[in-house]
Amino acid sequence: MSLLPQGRQHHLHKIMLREVKIIATFTPRMYNCYAFAMNSFEKIALVVLAAALTSACARHSARVEGRIAGGKGAVVLLKKTRAGKPVVLDSVRLGASEKFSFRIGKLEPASFYQLAVDTLGSLTLLLHPGDRIALSAQAPGVVASCQASGSEDVALALQLQQRLAQSNASLDSLLRTATDSSPQQMAEVRKSATRIFLRQKRYNTTFIVQHPTSPASITAFYQKLGQELPLFGSPDDRFLLRMLTDSLRLRYPKSSYVSALLVKLDELEAAARQSALQELMSQAAEVDKPEVKLPDAQGNLHLLSALKGKVVLLDFWISTSPLCLMDNRELLPLYGELHKKGFEVFQVSLDDDPAQWQLAVEEHALPWISVSCPAAEGCPAARDYRVEKIPANFLIDRQGKIAGKNLYGEELAKKVKELLGR
Repeated sequence: MSLLPQGRQHHLHKIMLREVKIIATFTPRMYNCYAFAMNSFEKIALVVLAAALTSACARHSARVEGRIAGGKGAVVLLKKTRAGKPVVLDSVRLGASEKFSFRIGKLEPASFYQLAVDTLGSLTLLLHPGDRIALSAQAPGVVASCQASGSEDVALALQLQQRLAQSNASLDSLLRTATDSSPQQMAEVRKSATRIFLRQKRYNTTFIVQHPTSPASITAFYQKLGQELPLFGSPDDRFLLRMLTDSLRLRYPKSSYVSALLVKLDELEAAARQSALQELMSQAAEVDKPEVKLPDAQGNLHLLSALKGKVVLLDFWISTSPLCLMDNRELLPLYGELHKKGFEVFQVSLDDDPAQWQLAVEEHALPWISVSCPAAEGCPAARDYRVEKIPANFLIDRQGKIAGKNLYGEELAKKVKELLGR
């Protein structure tokens, strides 16, 4: 059976028929030589074809390999986020060599993948077709110790992750010292946490400005401190985001990641317009603030408007956020001191898991009004008050008008006492 495609066989047979007279005069030895040459030609053509196909596949795929020293027995997972959820594409259990290798099939330029190593850490990989990435790391600090070669974008994305890991470690250490601290110490802790946040945001801003055409800057824009605090997302960030999207869509006009950035830019632009409109309205006339009507853990409905005549702190939080828990510890003594004088807290949980929220309320014995408004369900209260980051709060005076926003510590205590004394 011939190894060539049928069309190619037909073409070769036509050539052979045209030369039949010559072939008829061949000696058996000469004919055998001719047949051998034709057979060799088919084999060479097949080898060339296979090489071409292999080369084409290599150009459209990527390979990631590496070694995690001290990671024997650990499972390495290759993941891809699809429809907002991480999907495991492949996995390897590290053997005695502690090495792993993954091949990713046809992929689009600038595709994001995750490399998760059990509980030892997770890396974001920014891959392009044809990439051959080599990683080396040391367990247990996989992220901090990781080194990458083979792609500038992978190295840049790794640089961002390592810098964020340092900030998170500093924040965790800081919050551990905040347990049962005095109000003065809590105020200092908050200032220190704010400094950590601002340093990380400045670092990421500088990174984006220096690498506007690298998709790694997409990672820089979406990073969160402590997994709860987005570094960017306020209307003021739209100028940086516009510069980034303008740069990236010239290089990756069909990228779904760039399309998502454009949607986010539209949201920030709309928020900026709404903020400007509300500012004009607040200057033009006194208006009542949006109503909040939400259930507590027992299903009883509470209305914010029912508290008119009191000084109310409308507080938005998530029970899994360390900063929110720190705010509660700081708020408890102030509430105990001023509640009987007309101070009330109306706290709105954005937790998607009601059981987790209820457990936190019970464990910390929160004495004020605590209601639920899951963020995943599009919490209308958070939307009406344009809550962009957690924690967030609004101080409302006795007439039902907002007298302050995002006040904490001594600044909050001073303002509450001032409003109560009026």
